[in-house]
Amino acid sequence: MVRPYADVGRAAGLFKALAHPARLEIACRLASEGAKTQKQLIGELGWPQSTMARHLAPLRNLGLVHGERRGTEVLLAVQSPVVRHLMQSVCDWLHEEDGRQGASDSAGGARAGNESEVEA
Repeated sequence: MVRPYADVGRAAGLFKALAHPARLEIACRLASEGAKTQKQLIGELGWPQSTMARHLAPLRNLGLVHGERRGTEVLLAVQSPVVRHLMQSVCDWLHEEDGRQGASDSAGGARAGNESEVEA
């Protein structure tokens, strides 16, 4: 009989948190571009503060994103090397898919909707 992995529930929680496009976008940016403040993320993504806070909360609660106070700001970062590696792989894959999509768009293909839009 094969025993289940001890932390399979923890891994499932990670994937559940990252299943939302907004949270995946935040994690990708922090993993691939390095630490940022919430204010920087809001500026880059153009989201209201309430939307950013709503999506950061589950990432922080699970320990996927860690915050360190720097004066009046909190610097957010992906601390876990495992999560950082996973997110960098996902981001690389997304950029690879974007490159292929761009090639098909310029060849006359049409893209249906913006899949990275934030759901309110």
